[in-house]
Amino acid sequence: MTRGQSGSASSRRSPGAVARAHRRRRVVAVLLVADTLAILLAGMLATYLRFGSFVAPVGFENTSLTVAFWQVALLMVPLWIGFMALAGLYDLDTLTWGLSPAGKVMRALSLGVVGLILATFLLKLPGLSRAWTLVVWILAIVFVLAGRAIVGLFATLARTRGRLRQRVIIVGANSEAADIVRILQSDPAAGLEPIGCVTSSFAEKLELDFFAGELPVLGAALDITSIVQESAAETVIIVSSAFDHDVLARIIADLRATDVDVHISSGLFEVLTSRVLVTEVAGVPLITVRGISLSRSSLLVKRAFDLVVASFVVLVGLPLWLLLALAVKLSSKGPVLYAQERMGRDGQTFSMYKFRSMYVDSDAQLHTLRSNNEATGPIFKMKSDPRVTPVGKWLRKFSLDEIPQLINVLGGTMSLVGPRPPLPDEVRRYTPGDWRRLEVVPGMTGLWQVSGRSSLTFDEMVRLDIFYIENWSVTLDISLLFRTIPAVLFARGAY
Repeated sequence: MTRGQSGSASSRRSPGAVARAHRRRRVVAVLLVADTLAILLAGMLATYLRFGSFVAPVGFENTSLTVAFWQVALLMVPLWIGFMALAGLYDLDTLTWGLSPAGKVMRALSLGVVGLILATFLLKLPGLSRAWTLVVWILAIVFVLAGRAIVGLFATLARTRGRLRQRVIIVGANSEAADIVRILQSDPAAGLEPIGCVTSSFAEKLELDFFAGELPVLGAALDITSIVQESAAETVIIVSSAFDHDVLARIIADLRATDVDVHISSGLFEVLTSRVLVTEVAGVPLITVRGISLSRSSLLVKRAFDLVVASFVVLVGLPLWLLLALAVKLSSKGPVLYAQERMGRDGQTFSMYKFRSMYVDSDAQLHTLRSNNEATGPIFKMKSDPRVTPVGKWLRKFSLDEIPQLINVLGGTMSLVGPRPPLPDEVRRYTPGDWRRLEVVPGMTGLWQVSGRSSLTFDEMVRLDIFYIENWSVTLDISLLFRTIPAVLFARGAY
């Protein structure tokens, strides 16, 4: 990622650049307030936990100086905020792409603790409570991360509602460019709104229009500078596969004169950035991709994580599960649970459990509804499926019918996170590439569930599932579980 540098006075900046600068300054101000409050709260709470009072005095050695711990906490704020700034946590160029990198926060606050201790020695004021220092450090990490998570949540909600979004130009008009546009349009929470594409030449559009009228063609790459200025664009994404190297270099050089964010697609849709390293060999920049992370030891960690979390959810939610079971039983004739044959890891079949959401014998009616299928590929989806009961429709909207799959998780046939288990009939129509979905234990939720659920095409589901397999980590699982909550609550893409 590079960023265009403004080569002129602020009066020549485009409207998009001005809007982006104002928005980022507001975000920085909000983060500064949130971090300040988090550090102060950590200091006050640590004082109360350690001394039972919010105004406990500091017992500095060899001095009659009287200072309360809350005053020390107040002095910590500029020191620790300074270390966070040095760590790039208020960098205007990276705020759009992540508000709370936990590693950076922990390192910055750890350096802040060291700085605080050194300051007391330099000022010849030893005697600061070690226990208090440890507690305030831990609480500060928790509160700062929590505060930034809240800011990020509000930013995500704002983007979903059409605010805080950047106007994006896609430079390129091939199949990769079309994939990028579809991904950005299906995920408004990312905050990037494609407003048009730029082609290498107008002939390219005449040969094949990959956007099918969804995105206007703003012109040719030769005029990229004027296009950016006239469109009030804030971000430019260059599709690397759409241009030769010399053309790509010229586009980047032209964009240096504009004040926009410039990003170049790697084409590596299935590879998470944490697995990618940019290295240099003999002056040649190379992209190094680390190996797949789902090793045998990783699978053991994933299994332990599943058992702990699934057991907790089952125990805590037991009263609700019983109420849902009663609602299913009273709504229509038939069993409470519905067991359906699904394909698991390596093509092994198993019974997947759900709260019954359809009338009895609904599977027998499937062949009569095939002509109404609204999904792509081998899967079947239908928004107004007549086989679904009234209670079942409500259960499906909020994915509550999936809760009994915790039984599968505890039994080992499913995981909390992973590709959704397909039906045997669907698998019979898989291509060799689609079979990669079955390399791991299937899950209750996954990447495509939080990225659009039923609104995604089958090919997009497969791509997201393979991305998950290639880039698994416990952190990714936790992230997807948390992202599932708003996806379910707002019923995004649900049938």
